[in-house]
Amino acid sequence: MSAGYEWRKIRHVTTEWAILIWLAIGAGIAGGVFLVARSAVQIGSVAYRVMEKELSREAATRQTALLSLAIIAALAVTAVIAGYAIFAVFGQLLESGGAINTLNNGS
Repeated sequence: MSAGYEWRKIRHVTTEWAILIWLAIGAGIAGGVFLVARSAVQIGSVAYRVMEKELSREAATRQTALLSLAIIAALAVTAVIAGYAIFAVFGQLLESGGAINTLNNGS
């Protein structure tokens, strides 16, 4: 079994801990979205500085490449966090609905 499934088997998770876990997941997703948006704005700023001849093309290429890597990394981390949250919600819904037990019992 994976570690992602094991935490749901713990029955003594209090409401406060559940709220803190979901708060951390929400903060992670919001942080990732912020980093993507901020990096996109910075890429626009680099393009503007090139058009105004304040920045060389070589420097702009380096900055744009780094900002693009930041966007890709932020998207990947945000996707993992959101995917885990979706997996937890749907897993709990399927478990409470009996769909997982029906599949496991073979009936």
